[in-house]
Amino acid sequence: MDKGPCSKKIGNAEVILDIYPKPVSAMRELMVYASLKGAGIYEKLKVEFDMPGMYMGRNEVILVRTKDGRYAGKGIIPRCPSGKKLWRATVEIPEQKSPKTKKIEFLFNVTY
Repeated sequence: MDKGPCSKKIGNAEVILDIYPKPVSAMRELMVYASLKGAGIYEKLKVEFDMPGMYMGRNEVILVRTKDGRYAGKGIIPRCPSGKKLWRATVEIPEQKSPKTKKIEFLFNVTY
């Protein structure tokens, strides 16, 4: 996500995730965007931010479906006291006719 959107396949669907402004910085309001190709249409999606191997508290961003079919929301990534910069964004996609969700992870670096 340092230069552009990231995409990953999950089953027959593709999830595209992007965060602005770039570079992605801690302690700054961020716009989070997701697009789904080959998946259902939902009112909202959830993205969880965390650090691999380090608990930084619960940090969720709700993405609401926009008129252009993307999902958008605002969030903040806190600064890690250890100085580590690797973060994970987990996009949760509801399964049709089921209370379960599919999860897909994206790793990225933040700047301080």
